[in-house]
Amino acid sequence: MLEYFNLRVIYRFSWVAAIRAMERVAWEGDFPDVFVNCKWKSPDPKGVCLKEHALYSAAKGQRDMDAALDLLDDLVVEGTLRKLRELELKAGVKPKLIAPAAQIDETNNALAVGYANWLGHQLDWEVDESVYQMKDFSRDRLDAWVRIAHRSTFYGEIDKKTPYVIVDDVITLGGTLADLRSFILGKGGRVIGMSTIASKEGTDVQIRLNADQEAKLEKQYGSDLAKFCDELLSFHYRGFTGPEATRVLGCSGYVDLRKKIVRGRDEGNASRSKKQVARSA
Repeated sequence: MLEYFNLRVIYRFSWVAAIRAMERVAWEGDFPDVFVNCKWKSPDPKGVCLKEHALYSAAKGQRDMDAALDLLDDLVVEGTLRKLRELELKAGVKPKLIAPAAQIDETNNALAVGYANWLGHQLDWEVDESVYQMKDFSRDRLDAWVRIAHRSTFYGEIDKKTPYVIVDDVITLGGTLADLRSFILGKGGRVIGMSTIASKEGTDVQIRLNADQEAKLEKQYGSDLAKFCDELLSFHYRGFTGPEATRVLGCSGYVDLRKKIVRGRDEGNASRSKKQVARSA
């Protein structure tokens, strides 16, 4: 019992340290796109997509790992495996796979961890299962501005010698992937690539903030954007993902941007409070 208590204290301390230390790290100009296998959802009932797969509900909602692995047999494409092998060749060493996984009592989703293990078997790469995501509320059911306003936080230890490839089930804005990358880099590690099962369009996603987007942000918002982002989001705007930057550029100006971030922050806080009440009931 004492050992269990000490473990929880260590995890709690690590989580607090992660929140205080983790900052969104600016993107390398040559950081690769997120490699994607299929569409998240397709209007064509015969189309290949994740959400309509017969095993999706069991894998996502019931944490059925066998269902997840069978689903991945159907959906992962050789092109993604080839691109991942090219990352290994470029790095000159077998990377480790890592997924933004929560503890067993905090999530039912087997897809992210299943994808890591499926790829590990196919590529003969090790899967790192020593890092966990704090699931204070579910971002899946909340809109883009809640995701932008609330960072994903992680705790645990990483391998400083071996490069990582981060994987997940779906990429939307890429915030969770970006935050896990920043956590790994903040711990002295290295991230060389990312992959997800699905994306909205079913194509690879440029997650890095590119030079053109950065120039547009600076033109639209001026020199105060860095201070604004630091105050409201606690990171420099160069830490935005490409999809997040597209959302920010879609705002009419600072008033509109502030309103959407504050609304997203408030909605996320309300969702977190509901989860805490449910846990204590």
